[in-house]
Amino acid sequence: MVGDRPYYGSWDESWGRAAARMIVEQRPEVDAIFCGSDQIARGVLDALRDLGRDVPGAISVIGFDNWEAISADCRPRLTSVDMNLQHLGAVAGQRLFAAIDGAVTHSEEFASRLVMRESTLPVR
Repeated sequence: MVGDRPYYGSWDESWGRAAARMIVEQRPEVDAIFCGSDQIARGVLDALRDLGRDVPGAISVIGFDNWEAISADCRPRLTSVDMNLQHLGAVAGQRLFAAIDGAVTHSEEFASRLVMRESTLPVR
């Protein structure tokens, strides 16, 4: 999102590269990009590196999913929101089977956490 406008595209690295270029072109002063997935964020990191932008010195990048295969392999390693998707998926499956059996379930909130890595500056 730049200002109050989110950017939408395909859910892959190529969209992240394209979005990062658009954002930096439209708002060269941007100092952070929050991505809807770690895949998009990896594309953003690639584009920022190609553009000569220092991550995290000039701009921070945060992903979403904390997909270890991507987040830990990025350069720099990606800070990401961990929704504990394995647990969320297990509960969703249990609830689906319960609903098929006629059980009524109630909504539930699941905790998430921010996994800090090198793509963001630490809070001082």
